[in-house]
Amino acid sequence: SEDLKFGVRRAVELIGNEFIYYNREKLHEKMYDKDLAKNLTTESLRFLYRLLFIFYIEARPELEFAPIKSEEYRKGYSLESLRDLELVPLNSEEARNGYYIDSSLKKLFELIYSGFGNGARQIDLWDDIKTEYKTFSFYPLKSHLFDRDLIPLLGKIKFRNCVLQEIIRLLSLSKEEKRKTRGRISYAQLGINQLGAVYEGLLSYTGFFAEEDLYQVAEEGKDPDDIKEQAYFVTETELHKYEEHEKVYEKDGSLRCYPKGTFVYRLAGRDREKSASYYTPEVLTRCVVKYSLKELLKDKSADDILNITVCEPALGSGSFLNETLNQLSEAYLSLKQKETGKMIEHDRYALEKQKVKAFIGANNIYGVDLNETAVELAEVSIWLNTIYPDEPVPWLRMNFATGNSLVGSGKNFFEAKDIKNTEWLSKVPEHIELSGERGEDKIYHFLLPDKDMVNYKGDKVIGKLVPEKLKIIDEWKKEFVKSFSKRDIEILKVLSDSIDKLWKSHIEARKRIKERTKDHYNLPGTEYKESTGITVKQKDNLKKELDYPFSPYKRLKLVMDYWCSLWFWP
Repeated sequence: SEDLKFGVRRAVELIGNEFIYYNREKLHEKMYDKDLAKNLTTESLRFLYRLLFIFYIEARPELEFAPIKSEEYRKGYSLESLRDLELVPLNSEEARNGYYIDSSLKKLFELIYSGFGNGARQIDLWDDIKTEYKTFSFYPLKSHLFDRDLIPLLGKIKFRNCVLQEIIRLLSLSKEEKRKTRGRISYAQLGINQLGAVYEGLLSYTGFFAEEDLYQVAEEGKDPDDIKEQAYFVTETELHKYEEHEKVYEKDGSLRCYPKGTFVYRLAGRDREKSASYYTPEVLTRCVVKYSLKELLKDKSADDILNITVCEPALGSGSFLNETLNQLSEAYLSLKQKETGKMIEHDRYALEKQKVKAFIGANNIYGVDLNETAVELAEVSIWLNTIYPDEPVPWLRMNFATGNSLVGSGKNFFEAKDIKNTEWLSKVPEHIELSGERGEDKIYHFLLPDKDMVNYKGDKVIGKLVPEKLKIIDEWKKEFVKSFSKRDIEILKVLSDSIDKLWKSHIEARKRIKERTKDHYNLPGTEYKESTGITVKQKDNLKKELDYPFSPYKRLKLVMDYWCSLWFWP
């Protein structure tokens, strides 16, 4: 898995630079800026998530999702067949710069997204078609991971064979080292947690365009390609300041150089410390989840388990949630068999467990992470853990959010009587449950100032840098934290009433959308229910109702974000 981390990092750079090459050489476009670098990084990772997903499902025929047992699929469509080309020499111009692998991958992505023949297996004639043409079936995944609209930048280019061959090689073989044969990475042996570790290691990485020629340097004794070490780059004019042993050289003896305009994807500066992207070993996730659930599951029935909700406030690659899914599904099946007196047949147990995991994944788990890429990665890892044939993967857009789970404002209030003077400044606001009623004489805390906002007293550094601005702030704060008049308090009550209405409206909208987008996984021992049949795109469009600029959610978020920002005013 350490070698795979290196391979994925290098593959992101290859994808980014092929995008630049195609735009320059074929489309005659030049466009380099920070937003493009950020979007290109996200899309490159999505492209690699697709390959990860396919490697994983093809390595596990027991999941019965990828028809890897079919000779037609294996030889004609599979990623495994392209993997067999990883070391084939590309000797001719056509072989190197053609698009055979690109068109093969696009066909495979479409096959996974739409299923065979746009879901032909769902019509009555399917069995006849399959028998007559001796072909395979593929249930449409319909996950946004394979949606073309989510990679608009990469969707308009073609990858040359030489580039995609190198990407597949990096994801398939161990790192090339002196006097060492490259071994094949076994996706059948890599569990979801190990794959999560591979990608989680890259969450603190940054993609950027070199604004001038950059040369890599490294501390003596450090491996410049070590995935855990930050990378250092200097310009040509700074190169003379470094000793020979600090400069990084390529195999041919030349200095490692990233020319101007090159896309670079590396751990730079303090990004790892700032993002706190560290992997939790599987033994620790298993232990923490086991003892967290031990008390929670006391005296619970099997059906009670289906009503438990779990939130992970720092998602990362979803390792804690995946372990929770594993343990809750085992607990459910164990209790359900005891309660009904019916044992599940051994050869069906794994499939039934996948159903339970998919149900709990879709309906009972929630998560937050500051890193948008982490949220997408967690989704992929949940899908890998819950996938099984003939059913949709959990739709998690309503369950996972990008945001800060440590800093924020909440459904807290002060009494109106405390605001007539300045008593609220020394009190802690009371908390109301989300479903609780506020009451008439209560005012939401995020409508009120606090004496510790914009507080730089005693900060000698800022005092020396901007002494005049601190005087302005001090004068402003005297007015800012004054007591409120009777009329002000009435206005604050009206605003609090408006907030109640918005909150209620948002919760009702969420419940309505959750109900409409719910997939029914028919679990052992439960009554059969038909799924809604609603598509992923339709679900995503319903979710957008909550996020349009003047929705109740956005209006509440604006007020609460503004209140929070005053604690962090630069």
